[in-house]
Formats: sequence, C-alpha cells, structure tokens
Amino acid sequence: MGDATETARELLDLPFHRANGIEIVSASADGAHTRWPFDESLLGNPEVPAIHGGVISALADLTGAAPFVGELGRYTPTVDLRVDYLTHAGEADLEGHAEVRRHGDTVGVADVVVESGGDRCAEARGVYKLGR
Repeated sequence: MGDATETARELLDLPFHRANGIEIVSASADGAHTRWPFDESLLGNPEVPAIHGGVISALADLTGAAPFVGELGRYTPTVDLRVDYLTHAGEADLEGHAEVRRHGDTVGVADVVVESGGDRCAEARGVYKLGR
C-alpha cells in the first residue's frame, strides 16, 4: 500500500469534508492529525461563543478512522464513538489527534483528542470495523 496520508486523503475526500475545509494533515498506522478551520457557521451557542458539539464529534470520528482507512486502503465503518466534552470549543480552528490503541483482525480502536486554539476541549474513543 502507498502513503497512508495520501490514501486517507483520497478516500476521505467527501463532500462534507470539502464543504467545511476539513483537512487530514497526516495519517499513519499509529495515528492521525486533522484540522477543521473555524467558521461562524459552526457555532452552536453564539452567546458563549461555543462550537456545536456535533462538529467536535464529527472531527473526532474522522480523526479516529483516518489511520485505519489510510493503512487498509478502504472505508472502515464506525462501530462506536464516545465523546467526552471537557470545555467549550471557542472561535478557533479545531485540531484532532488520534492514537491507535488496538488494531485487530475485525476491529480497531483509536483514542482522539480534539483541541480548540491549542486547548483540549474533548476526548473520544472510536471503534471501527476492519474485517469484512
């Protein structure tokens, strides 16, 4: 298989990701790094202001899947995603950092940290179906 970053970028070049400017910075068998540029349309509570929690979970899911997609060269459906919101994400770019915890024959597990402006705003664990 070729470069995991390029493979993940190619397979995860989806309309939703393109429309929101979401970028896979890097991907390898061990983890991934993603970025979602801030836009006011992402705000769920403009009074705080805070980015909508669904945005954070979407980035966590993409970041957790990217190492497996990049390595295997195919989509890996999400089996489970748990997100712990630690603090609100403010008016800043979001960064996702995944670390692969388990790569089995049938499932893979990745831990993800989501940062807003360099501050940790959420932690997640994603489980992805690897076997057919």
